[in-house]
Amino acid sequence: ISASDDLGAFYAAQSLRQLMPEYLEQNNTAYQPFYLPTGLIKDHPKFAYRGMHLDVGRHFFGPDQVKQYIDYLALLKMNYFHWHLTEDQGWRIEIKSFPKLTQHGSLRKETLVGHYSDEPHQFDATPYGGYYTQEEIKEVVAYAAKRHITIIPEIEMPGHAQAAISAYPELGCTMGAVEVATKWGVFEDIYCAKEETFTFLEAVLEEVIDLFPGPYIHIGGDEAPKAHWAACPSCQGVIRAKGLADEHELQSYFITRMEAFINSKGKQIIGWDEILEGGLAPNATVMSWRGTQGGVEAAKQQHNVIMTPTSHCYFDYYQSDLPEEPLAIGGYLPLKKVYSYNPVPHELSPEQAQYILGAQGNVWTEYMPTFEQVQYMVFPRILALSEVVWHGPAKSLDREYAGFTRRVGSFFARLDAMGVNYANHLYDIASVHRVEFSSSPKNQNGTNGQISDNDDKINSPERNAAQASEQSA
Repeated sequence: ISASDDLGAFYAAQSLRQLMPEYLEQNNTAYQPFYLPTGLIKDHPKFAYRGMHLDVGRHFFGPDQVKQYIDYLALLKMNYFHWHLTEDQGWRIEIKSFPKLTQHGSLRKETLVGHYSDEPHQFDATPYGGYYTQEEIKEVVAYAAKRHITIIPEIEMPGHAQAAISAYPELGCTMGAVEVATKWGVFEDIYCAKEETFTFLEAVLEEVIDLFPGPYIHIGGDEAPKAHWAACPSCQGVIRAKGLADEHELQSYFITRMEAFINSKGKQIIGWDEILEGGLAPNATVMSWRGTQGGVEAAKQQHNVIMTPTSHCYFDYYQSDLPEEPLAIGGYLPLKKVYSYNPVPHELSPEQAQYILGAQGNVWTEYMPTFEQVQYMVFPRILALSEVVWHGPAKSLDREYAGFTRRVGSFFARLDAMGVNYANHLYDIASVHRVEFSSSPKNQNGTNGQISDNDDKINSPERNAAQASEQSA
């Protein structure tokens, strides 16, 4: 192995690892001699950003499971882990200056059973909770760093904040009591754009920044209904005082103000593409999920972009149309469609295309109550995305996809040795589906959890429109 730096040597070692016998992936294995053919592999990544996301707000996965997830990324030469830590349905990171965020905000009284569209809604009547202590966060960050993976924490604002507002009602516009959300969707209780809220968020971010040494903090910025802001004297006062046109410009003011604070701490922000509305914060990186247009617009404004459109990168979508598939949010994203993805939109000039950093697969977990289900939804689609962001998009899709499926078929033996629960829809044949359902998976704090369906982008007008557009394409 030869490389220009430690990182290159690490990636070369992963290539070598994938050539070695699969049994070596098993713990406590007696090693036997093996032989590899002679040859030369010389490559380098096409994109600087090669990421995967995991939502732990809807369903919680403990530190050991997060480490397993990081191991998968490392094996596939991915270098960013987007850790979605706060949601309407649960706050998952210890903040010592605001203990009620985890004492109260990490626990919901029950969880929706079945799909969000099922009427009437039914619930399991079982409390569900879990969070990471700061010591556990530090341990996971160090674990990732040894594998050359940078963790991007996401602290959602101004929307997807109901768990935080439940713990501290004064952060909302109504200042009334609300519960930690028990079903999925988008909620009107968002952070009030007043000084007390900014003081709170800056204190939270101080602790978050101390825990995560990477360059980015993700601040969300998506799906923030404006009804409470429109009726809120405090928010309307800010609009008048700052000369803002409307609530959309108020969100831009909110994001720009938080960006200035984060920049002052030596970090950069990432936000979902809604942060374009009302004006883009000066140094923001845009994560384009509602199709590609947000990414195109941001790149044309000379902002860095990470592509993660629902059409190709949402791994919570169904991956086959077989009737035995486990419950999912909807949509349809088969393996070949992931493999066909080109992260650089054709509308961009070569100069504008330089702002496309790469792509990311998103795993929203409202319908994934167990880690085995996360594995099933991720594999093998992560294999396709990892090839796209490492080698670049296929130039001859059918020919290259045929070679890819042969590699995937061989890789299944490695996943078996690793104990990974994967989907097998390579050849469009019905197979025994491998998801093991459990009605009471254990979370980190030992509280029984139930099947739930919770997501940041679930059952919102924006996501439903994106999904409908994809299905009609």
